[in-house]
Amino acid sequence: MGTAVPTGAHAQDGSEPAPQPIDIIKDADSRIAIGVGDYPTLPSDQVGSPPGQVLAFDLEISGWFEPKRPGLLPPKTLNDWTRLGAEVLAEMTLEGDQLEGSLRDLGTGNVLFTRSYGPVAGSLRVRIHRFADDLVQAITGERGLARTQILCEWNDGGGKRIVLMDVDGYRLRPLTGEEELEVGARWTADGKQAVYTSYSSGYPDLYLHDLTLGSRERVSHYEGLNAQGDISPDGRRLVASLSYSGNPEICSKDLSSGKIRRLTNHAATDASPAWSPDGRRIVFVSDRSGSPQIWLMDADGANLERVTVRGSYNTAPDWSPEGNRIAYCAVRPDGFQIQVLDLQTRQVTTVTEGGGCEDPSWSPDGRSILYSRKAGGRTDLYITNLTERKALRVTRGSGTFTGPDWSPYR
Repeated sequence: MGTAVPTGAHAQDGSEPAPQPIDIIKDADSRIAIGVGDYPTLPSDQVGSPPGQVLAFDLEISGWFEPKRPGLLPPKTLNDWTRLGAEVLAEMTLEGDQLEGSLRDLGTGNVLFTRSYGPVAGSLRVRIHRFADDLVQAITGERGLARTQILCEWNDGGGKRIVLMDVDGYRLRPLTGEEELEVGARWTADGKQAVYTSYSSGYPDLYLHDLTLGSRERVSHYEGLNAQGDISPDGRRLVASLSYSGNPEICSKDLSSGKIRRLTNHAATDASPAWSPDGRRIVFVSDRSGSPQIWLMDADGANLERVTVRGSYNTAPDWSPEGNRIAYCAVRPDGFQIQVLDLQTRQVTTVTEGGGCEDPSWSPDGRSILYSRKAGGRTDLYITNLTERKALRVTRGSGTFTGPDWSPYR
């Protein structure tokens, strides 16, 4: 690591604008080795798990840092951290009710960045997340992922339910008190609502759930299947797989007028639609060519195009935030894997290994993919950074976790 200029900001509650990037000279393709301690002044019972573990996970999923953790003999000096391979050191202490966080350059000993977080910034765990995000932005100028969240299906033996959790798998809570089957949740672009299918009425209907108020409204209740809904980026239209005409077709619905428009018309099954980030195109799955494949069309159903040409089973497409790539689940010789299609070059890259990988969802920065993986008798959520292809396990509790969707920035 090269020189650094201390340009960090100091705030009492973490609510002020994030600091300007610190000038650290570093190869863009390699991570910054950061020392992350145990922080004995921070009570683990208030955090919910060891504070150093929380901060290390937050920094690792950002893709910018390589956390260096203490061994059996905790480092006592800056030189001890340097011998562990760290280039910078993340420092946290609890002074009264204030969480004090700073970043120190181990080469010079200079403090590069400091910030203070009071109770108004949230629980102690939330304040650690805020500190992690501020560190990422101070170093890179990019937003961190520590305060993003995940929607997914959770089955603890009583049927699938939609749950919300922090990106590190903590604070799992069901969206509703319903015991009926709930599947296929997707965030709205503003991160304030979720659309999903619920069988609470005895039929598969689509609901739009306000995550702040906790209320929901039924937005699709046609005869037959109402499934795999997605709300357009402007929040005005719903696209979904509906079977009121006999077989599942992709349809769009104006949420204000209630007017519905059928976008596909084929004897095959059309499913899993998703809006492009600019709202101009829709990706979906169809078996009209004889096997499930990924297709694209304009928002009005025009310019239909098959985009996967290899493999006999390609499903569950998800757009990258930039709209130039699509992640999907493909059957490979070694099982279900996540692949990424570059829409410009048409190059396909397999980004997972080991099999059992399904339901991809992009991180809001487009650098990582969240997915479910069945392994060792469990089904959990994992995050893989696309540069290194290293998988990080997110969930560890009881039950199975499937169908994840990564929130926008929060």
